[in-house]
Amino acid sequence: MRRPNRPWRARLALAAVLVAGPALTEPRVELRAAMTCQTEPGSGRLVCTVEFEPPAAHRIAWCDALVVSAPPAATPLRARVRGTRTPPRAVLGFVLGSGAGGRIEVLARAVACPSKPNAECVSLSKSIAFDVEGRH
Repeated sequence: MRRPNRPWRARLALAAVLVAGPALTEPRVELRAAMTCQTEPGSGRLVCTVEFEPPAAHRIAWCDALVVSAPPAATPLRARVRGTRTPPRAVLGFVLGSGAGGRIEVLARAVACPSKPNAECVSLSKSIAFDVEGRH
């Protein structure tokens, strides 16, 4: 005996997979990073510390901070600084000079590995910034 053709069943099954698919995937892993900056008295330098916080159930395996842009009043000593793992942080230095202030933009990058065995590590990044006042 031949079954009747029921294309609606195939469509219903496809719709169920498409709707349930994102719900079955693991939650999105995001890097949390913050930058604090302080001037060193008498040295004419600005020191910025980028603190990395691993996502839940992850650890930071590697991190760095990349200076994307800086105003004329704050020249970076290095454009990229590799961070430490424990605690996960990177320290950037800037020479303060005269000129217009503006925004220091930094890209915080990290590789985060899950604490569960045999799970894959993920590469993460986050843009952070600090506003510098001009000096004359």
